[in-house]
Amino acid sequence: MLCSMSNDAKSSSFSNSILGLLKKHWLPLIVAIIAIVFIALNRVQAQVNFLFFRVDTALWLALSVAAILGLIVGWFINRK
Repeated sequence: MLCSMSNDAKSSSFSNSILGLLKKHWLPLIVAIIAIVFIALNRVQAQVNFLFFRVDTALWLALSVAAILGLIVGWFINRK
């Protein structure tokens, strides 16, 4: 007969994995939450200047693009 995990064991295992993730990565999670709140609160129009380009765009969009580019650069640096 096959041995299967009960629902309680599965949920307990899931809870332990979530707690382990939170214990290991609590600082990046807090920084991500703060960044999301900061981006959500800045909904005004802004002028973005980059090299020879000048664009009028929503500030939340410019902040989101900067955050995503930062994540991509961090991912490439961490890949070594």
